[in-house]
Amino acid sequence: MLFSKHLNFLLNHSQIILEWLESKEFKEQYIKTNHPYPPLLNPKRLYKKESIEVKSQREDRGRSEDGGELQRRGDREDRETKEGKEVEIQSKETKEKETHNRKGTIKGISKQQGDNTQENLKPYANLSYESIPASLAWDLNLPLPATFLWITPHGAGATAFYRYLIRCCGVSCILPRIELDGKGKYCNNYRPINNGEAQVISISEFVYTKDYDKYLSLFNQNLPIVFTIRDPIGLIKHVYGRDARGFFAANKRNKTKFNLTHNWHNYSDFLKPSKRSMYDDDFRYMKRFCFIYSALIKYFNTRNIYYIDMSEISQQRAFETMTNLAHKFGFNPPSEESKMIFKMKEFRGYIRYLLPLRLYANKADIPNLFKKDQENKENFLIDEKNSVVLTLNRLQNDKNVINILPQIIQNDLCNDMGVYVSKEHLEILENDKEFYSATKEYLKDFCEAIKEELDRTEEMMLKEKDVLEYLRDNTKVKENLKAILDEELIHIKEVRPDILKSWKYYQEFVKMCEEE
Repeated sequence: MLFSKHLNFLLNHSQIILEWLESKEFKEQYIKTNHPYPPLLNPKRLYKKESIEVKSQREDRGRSEDGGELQRRGDREDRETKEGKEVEIQSKETKEKETHNRKGTIKGISKQQGDNTQENLKPYANLSYESIPASLAWDLNLPLPATFLWITPHGAGATAFYRYLIRCCGVSCILPRIELDGKGKYCNNYRPINNGEAQVISISEFVYTKDYDKYLSLFNQNLPIVFTIRDPIGLIKHVYGRDARGFFAANKRNKTKFNLTHNWHNYSDFLKPSKRSMYDDDFRYMKRFCFIYSALIKYFNTRNIYYIDMSEISQQRAFETMTNLAHKFGFNPPSEESKMIFKMKEFRGYIRYLLPLRLYANKADIPNLFKKDQENKENFLIDEKNSVVLTLNRLQNDKNVINILPQIIQNDLCNDMGVYVSKEHLEILENDKEFYSATKEYLKDFCEAIKEELDRTEEMMLKEKDVLEYLRDNTKVKENLKAILDEELIHIKEVRPDILKSWKYYQEFVKMCEEE
């Protein structure tokens, strides 16, 4: 099949292909290890001349490390650092910062790798990752040239960690496309990785689709891996405790643009909580998207896995964690200006599915201003051109806009969202006290309603203790979960027993199983 599809390519490059297949390096790396998909070209020689030394150094260092060394080295650096110190809508400035940071990422990695450059390793004269199309690269079994791989089960802080990478550290990450088969995933990742748009590839599921085994096999075996994990009882709470409204957010919110006459209950009602509970389904979903540790690590070099527990990316610890990771993996650390991003709780109620919203405040709408205890006549025509624009969104680190929410309310909602306005439009408001007062009154009532629904949702949400009670009363489900976790956690027990000991609810589950 390969020969018939790419006959011209194979004939034109037959000499270098044969040289590679007959080389000592190929035999040691791929034949002796029984690699199921050996590359037909030397991956090291496919990098551009200016980056080939960096890549080869990374691979050589990976092979020279003892088992678990990446994790152990990271732990030592964590301790040394502590002792020494005691999404979405991005502005042009943010994107420029990310571009700058990506350059810093490459420089940082180059510095990190050491001085073991292979002097005789030269790039191919007329071939590179950039010149080979994705579909051909797939057929040639070329490994994806990412900076590092990020494996993240659903519910283990994936959304927050992604936000920290891209918004605070300027590291662009390709999110998984679950609907694609193995070749589709590969091709989806290939272009942005090779043209510099992204540095990191994310995996968050283990679903046997066509060619998925090959896709997982086409990662460099010496690629550093960040693996985010969580107390499994917390994972269960997250999965069973939330409904699927996020998938239908666009339909439920009706519209994202509104004015001062609009009944904001149409938005706050979207946040109303629903009581969720455990049920017996043999954890089918979770074995595909959450309990994926044991299924995935067999495809990778386990000595290069660096585990991060979800507690390490909590609001209190995330800034320090990302700073330490930047040091370990060679990307830019988060700036002091980005600290506000770390205050957010990513899954506070369902707020992440509601925002962003855009309020078009117009002085002409003040006579029909919506108030929670009064009826009004809504103006369905929004005058976008002549209105002051205020955007309700998650916290942003954008110097081109000003967050006025702290002037409207003084509570913890300010840690999870903001109301953003341009300097020009804020000046219009500040120069018209009546207009500004009416706008703040409208937003105050709206934001208080948002907070009320979020607090109610957090109170009603399924808790870890509810999960444990269900397992205690359902022996079959408990035994099934124990069998899953006994296999899932083997490697974590070997290299990070401290994390398992820190999992309060998992330890209660273990004790429950031992008692019975």
